[in-house]
Amino acid sequence: MEGIPQKVHVNRLEQAAAGSIVACTNYGLYELGNERWSDLRLPFVCYAYKEVGGIGFAATERGLWCRTKEGWRNIASTENPVYDLFATPHFMFLALPWGIAMYDRLTCTWEQFPLKTAIIRLAALEGALLGIAERGEIVLGDLKGGFERFRMPGIFAFNAVRLGQNLYFCTDRGLYRAAKLRGQFSLVSVTLGCPVTDIDLREGQLHMATLNEGIQTIPWR
Repeated sequence: MEGIPQKVHVNRLEQAAAGSIVACTNYGLYELGNERWSDLRLPFVCYAYKEVGGIGFAATERGLWCRTKEGWRNIASTENPVYDLFATPHFMFLALPWGIAMYDRLTCTWEQFPLKTAIIRLAALEGALLGIAERGEIVLGDLKGGFERFRMPGIFAFNAVRLGQNLYFCTDRGLYRAAKLRGQFSLVSVTLGCPVTDIDLREGQLHMATLNEGIQTIPWR
């Protein structure tokens, strides 16, 4: 805890390109090095941090910020919080309180996709953009410029995490893997039980952050 404020709330941990850990907190952005946290001097609530092409981007309560040699610079959504970002070679997508925004890097233009709900996580599934809505719904791109919004029966989704070739869903009923059965989107159970909010894979062990029971670890094949 050295170097980080007391009673801090960590929204997310991200791994930077150099291998260090970055904490997105209610006090801003902190980087772990030599067993000490360093303040990256972004004084807003941070929800996510990603490095794209060697450049750091932070999703905050006051829009999207870019890390430059001169310091942090706001580049989008100054009036809205940004909860997550997802980048491809040609596009950058933002998760916003009212839906999703897309930035086209080739034309330098924005396009908006109002969904009447806050999107808190972004991922991709078989070439389509996928989002997790604030009430546990799943939003999936139809590859035609629109989105389908649906909920799997009895399941509240917290997060979507890609490990290797598979996309996993962290839910209130356990961990699931995305699959397509007869061309239809479906979830296949990996482990049932306590609510899972995030996962990571290290050296054949799957580590699951749970809502009420700390970190659970299971062997992974």
